[in-house]
Amino acid sequence: MQSHGSLAETTLRSLLESAQGERSTGTLIVRNGNGQSTSLYFLFGHLFHAQGDGRSGDDAVVSALHWTKGDFEFDAKGKLPADETVKSGISELVQAADTAPKAAPAEPKAEPQPERVEQHEGPDARSERKDHAEPERKVEAPQPRRGVKHRPQPKHGREPIPVPAGQILYDSLKTSFVDFPRLLTTLEREQYTGYVRLLTDDAAGLILFREGMALECLYDGGADAANLVLGKQALQQFNDDVTAGHGVLDVVGLSSELIDGLYELTVSRPMYTELYAAWVDMKALLNFLSDRKLSGSVMVRSAGGTGVIILAGGEMAGAYTSESREISDKPDRALALCDDPNAMIEVKSADTTKHPPLDVDEIVGGQRGRPAPQPAAPAPSPPPGAGGYTPVHVSAPASEPVAATATLPVMPATPNEPPTAQIPTGQFSNYQQPTAPTQQAVPVAPTTPPRPAGPQLDWGAVVAELQAMAEDSLGNRARKVKDILGAAEPSLGGIEAAIDQIPSISLLFVDSSRLEQLAQEMRARLKSHL
Repeated sequence: MQSHGSLAETTLRSLLESAQGERSTGTLIVRNGNGQSTSLYFLFGHLFHAQGDGRSGDDAVVSALHWTKGDFEFDAKGKLPADETVKSGISELVQAADTAPKAAPAEPKAEPQPERVEQHEGPDARSERKDHAEPERKVEAPQPRRGVKHRPQPKHGREPIPVPAGQILYDSLKTSFVDFPRLLTTLEREQYTGYVRLLTDDAAGLILFREGMALECLYDGGADAANLVLGKQALQQFNDDVTAGHGVLDVVGLSSELIDGLYELTVSRPMYTELYAAWVDMKALLNFLSDRKLSGSVMVRSAGGTGVIILAGGEMAGAYTSESREISDKPDRALALCDDPNAMIEVKSADTTKHPPLDVDEIVGGQRGRPAPQPAAPAPSPPPGAGGYTPVHVSAPASEPVAATATLPVMPATPNEPPTAQIPTGQFSNYQQPTAPTQQAVPVAPTTPPRPAGPQLDWGAVVAELQAMAEDSLGNRARKVKDILGAAEPSLGGIEAAIDQIPSISLLFVDSSRLEQLAQEMRARLKSHL
């Protein structure tokens, strides 16, 4: 996507379509040359927020689409806000702009000229001037930074490990509109090195990445620090929180040396532990570790905070504290914590054992376009030689997808009983005549009772089943799909029409191919009810 240009050469409509097609992430600022501007925010091609000139959301986009003059600039590294105000897709916004009347261009307001006032004024004149001068001196209050109020902090006040500030890629992304599997796929593809942090009201989580691989995950959601979990279990709880829309995410880039140090800080065993600052010469300790060309970390915990020093081959890769997250090439701030004689010092050395990276697909792989479970199909009419076992399939609908396996335990349970003892003759005597040879020529007789057709279907139950499929496939992004299904006419044609609308819906982080697959699965599920 172009980084800057003229709206006379490249229209906003073209820019929106380009951002969507290229799955761009960043901030697009458009100006009309008359002092008006609008900021539009994209996340992987999805336009989720817009604001400018007293407008926000869809109104701001539609208004800016009328601008034919001016310029634009796109910042791929701009911070993204936590607000989500744009509700329509880009095609719908363009259509709305085409049908809406163009607003008259704003005329620049002439500044009022101050009137000359005589030096000698009476009390009435001074009173009148005071009454009318206030509006001229009125200054609009500055707007607060958007998204700050949405940033939660865990009640326990802890973090899994102290992490430094770095290159902020995404700040305070609301998990309610983040597709976590898609985000992980993007980080893997872009060979991302850094961390992803989760903050909720009850927990804090951290995933460490190096060159696109998830090295380790930490999750602290308990009442005390002993409840910190690592690995697969931590990633599962992390994923559950994001899928449920809890909290916000930060994506921060770091150097490989710092990530290696944080990883060793997490998984390595202590080399020296429970060292009190009262009797440790920290400078001598650092010189000793440098001589040994240690790769690892030194952590200082005191009442005033926590300090971390990352070492790579004996050289300092960076140092920071919980109070000052900026990475420094000098350990002074971390060492200052040792002024507390009760401060505890811990040294960890890089583990020589190579740990495999986390298997992300094992946790989130099922969410990447996972198919919905298929319902049990009606049991086919068995061949004439099946004898008296035919009614077992008819009278006992299976709860599992494969109907035949549900009937297997029934047969050995009563091995000495004749097959006819399992036939509920009172219920099916009107349509099943096992002893009459002529009934074998009627193929619909065994299958008609268990599956009513046409108007006898419970359309409400069918819609609820399709909405559950959407929930299974899309998680917390299924709201639009469920609303369309819920508003459908309770008939075969009405539900089919609603399903046909699903592939055209615009959802954050959800490809149209995934929606098309969901629609096909819903059509198959609907057909199975007929």
